[in-house]
Amino acid sequence: MITTLFLILAIITTLSIYIETRNISRLSSHQGIKLINQAFLFLSLAYITAFLTSTSSLNIAKLSILTALTQPLQTYLFTIAALYLAASLFWKNQKKDASPLHIIALLTTILNNFNEILPLVLTAIYAITAMQAYTNYEKKKTTFSQFYLMAIALLLTSSILTLINFSELTSQAMTIAAFSIFLYGTLKTIK
Repeated sequence: MITTLFLILAIITTLSIYIETRNISRLSSHQGIKLINQAFLFLSLAYITAFLTSTSSLNIAKLSILTALTQPLQTYLFTIAALYLAASLFWKNQKKDASPLHIIALLTTILNNFNEILPLVLTAIYAITAMQAYTNYEKKKTTFSQFYLMAIALLLTSSILTLINFSELTSQAMTIAAFSIFLYGTLKTIK
């Protein structure tokens, strides 16, 4: 029940951010905004897939097959979303080829099938992203950079808690808080 509520809230917040940033990314040539927009599209798709799998009323055998098919997709989507969030800070004003990011996400997906490395990979990506977000905030203390830093710090903390198998509820609450901060920061920046 709590996981279902978490997934619904995650879908609502990530889709809201995607919709709000989509209009800006169409009007702007700023690569960072386009990458944030795509990151939240990938996150939305990952959470929708997780929701559909978790609420499926299939028997155990069919559910196992469904999970086996959707787990690699979710791993890819979560990894590429994290990489796009990181790239949004590094590639702010330059158009870059995103192919290396997709290769990293595919490698993570393949390796995750042999050993559960997704939490470690996400923690590493969010740690690097948090350091860059802090550097950006120190250089230019904008409202959005402040919200971005807070949201990434929460995602990093959530990833660390997942990595060490701490309370799933706490990790989920931090993830929703991070997405809510992203959404609030996006809406505040737009207006």
